[in-house]
Amino acid sequence: MAKAYSEFMDEITSDELYQGLLAYGFFSEKLPPVFDATGFYDYSLSLPQPFSKNPHGYIYYEAMRDINIPRPLGIPHPMVYQRLCRLLADNWDKILNHFHNQTDSNKFRVSRTHIQKMKESNSLFKMNYPNWKVDTSPVPDIQIGMKYVVRADISNCFPSMYTHALPWAIIGKDKAKTDKHRNRWYNELDHCCMELKSGETHGFLIGPHASNLLAEIILTVVDKRLTSSDKKWKFIRHIDDYECYVATYEDGQDFLTALGQELRYFDLSLNHKKTKIEELPVAATTHWVRQINAVEFLAPYGGVNYKTAQAYIDAAISLMEANGNNAAILNYAIKVLARQSLSKNAKELCLKTFLHLAFIYPYLIPLLDEYVFAPYGAGKDVIQLFTQTIYEDAILRNNFEAVSYAIYFALKYEFEIDKITSDVVIEKENCMFSLMSLLYFHKNGNSTEETALENYALTLLQTDSDFDQNWLFVYEAMPYNKLQDEWKPMKRQGVSFIKKEFRR
Repeated sequence: MAKAYSEFMDEITSDELYQGLLAYGFFSEKLPPVFDATGFYDYSLSLPQPFSKNPHGYIYYEAMRDINIPRPLGIPHPMVYQRLCRLLADNWDKILNHFHNQTDSNKFRVSRTHIQKMKESNSLFKMNYPNWKVDTSPVPDIQIGMKYVVRADISNCFPSMYTHALPWAIIGKDKAKTDKHRNRWYNELDHCCMELKSGETHGFLIGPHASNLLAEIILTVVDKRLTSSDKKWKFIRHIDDYECYVATYEDGQDFLTALGQELRYFDLSLNHKKTKIEELPVAATTHWVRQINAVEFLAPYGGVNYKTAQAYIDAAISLMEANGNNAAILNYAIKVLARQSLSKNAKELCLKTFLHLAFIYPYLIPLLDEYVFAPYGAGKDVIQLFTQTIYEDAILRNNFEAVSYAIYFALKYEFEIDKITSDVVIEKENCMFSLMSLLYFHKNGNSTEETALENYALTLLQTDSDFDQNWLFVYEAMPYNKLQDEWKPMKRQGVSFIKKEFRR
């Protein structure tokens, strides 16, 4: 039997919530895998008193989406984020009660993507985490008797979230507007979220896992209002994507009106460009997934040879072109082929083709280490040549995600990249580029360039706004005696946000 929403939440203790959000939910999975917040989590457990309450900025970072458009991400100020995680954990019983009130009357779990305990992971959130034994889809049941499906999503969801909407969701808007006491936990939650964005009232950071929990506090209220209305809408939601099943086209229009009205209560709005009403039946699996899975790529002797690998790759490229150059199709194909037994020639074909495609579609670069380099036995010289190519192109385009991965490959596979200099790094004024370059210069024993970046970090330290936007680079670059306030004892204790194998 499928588990209810509140059952997933009830499995998490307050201590597990704190650890999951802070130790394993601090850094976005989109970043190169050199970061680690477990040391900071351990340090927070030993604090004799809480971190000070002050607003701070955050580190801005972009990750390429599957349509080759960057998505803005944020790395929060650690002291403010720690206080947010502590506040959520200390009031977890009240948040659980809120979730019970909003979801227990549902006949099925409306929200399909949320925090939960996961096997073989200390993290509490993953975008696509299947667990079919307890997570069967309600769609086969709710589509019975329906002729249309409505698809809609929230416009600019996390950046549009209003911090004041948190107390509105918890106690109601009217009461929240009269109850301004800072000692109320929901008002403190509102204020702490503001402090994550320099005191601004709009926007949750994309990346930290706590943001997903905050969004659920608000959106489960929207869900309940829709399921409790006279229409008793039957729909599911994946974070900010809605899928509602209705009997008539007019009912679909009515659902969009109702959804828009409920979202406006929290100062949110629909993305009308992505809104559509489709006539059923619609296959449960995305159309391109069915098409690519129909491609036969097993050769007569049970393995994938050159010709069948080429046919599969060609089919994936054709489907991508027919679907608005959606590189998620290539992502899927790369992962499928990485699990197959390939001939030597097929492996060589896949390696060269996927490196070529990753250069054209930088969205694929984070996949390479696990799904291309390893399964196809890429040699160090091949990786180095590709890395040099993407580094030079990414620098010209200011694609600092690709730049950061290029440096990560150089660190992991121990080779050098031409044209990385401290002058270029300082000119670009990008925190991730600065930090990755600092690690790179140290590993390669380039003390002159490393010292230049340390001096640059010192100048950033002297301006509050510059420091907040670059705190990770500055903190890792500076010795403890150069740091101030709460940063100094933390650095003195040896706390680092970098994994040991990449640390200076």
